[in-house]
Amino acid sequence: MNYFILSQDERIVSPVEPTGVFDVIRQEWLTPDYQEELDEAIIQFDIKKKKENDYLDFLDRPIPLYSNRLKTIIHKFAPKLFVKSVVLVDMERVKQDLYWLMILPRVNCLSEQSEFHRDGSLKRLVLDPEKIGRHTIFQIEGIREPYIIIDLRLAEALLRRDFFGIRLKKVEQAGRRMSHAHD
Repeated sequence: MNYFILSQDERIVSPVEPTGVFDVIRQEWLTPDYQEELDEAIIQFDIKKKKENDYLDFLDRPIPLYSNRLKTIIHKFAPKLFVKSVVLVDMERVKQDLYWLMILPRVNCLSEQSEFHRDGSLKRLVLDPEKIGRHTIFQIEGIREPYIIIDLRLAEALLRRDFFGIRLKKVEQAGRRMSHAHD
């Protein structure tokens, strides 16, 4: 099985940007241990005032948020994921948009072939597919980077639809040489 990093498409110059995120929720709430706190919270973020705002299907900053369409597809592949509705409010245009926050499992699946810089940041990501099990979408335990990893089946389902603002990058796996990955 191949795996991919799901990320926001950097080529889109004016993505919508939620503001004051960590005034509303705490960083540690983004882990499975705090689902109760999240469940009870009403989460709404104002967006940064800009001339143009593109509402991408996936926003990865400051926290990962998924559009309703994207959440629906992911939910078909991973129905047990904890999801929480988030409203993005554009005061100027009197507009509200529904996004979703998902709490992903953290999987200890780094291969010993992974390499790190001296400061602890990741230099080369290599996954050990034996340790991934049946996870369709997850984050990696033991690294600083908040990468969201999806499996080939979910990646193919996303590529068959016309999602806006999503990039997929193939991840290297232990025991396999990387051919040049295409975006």
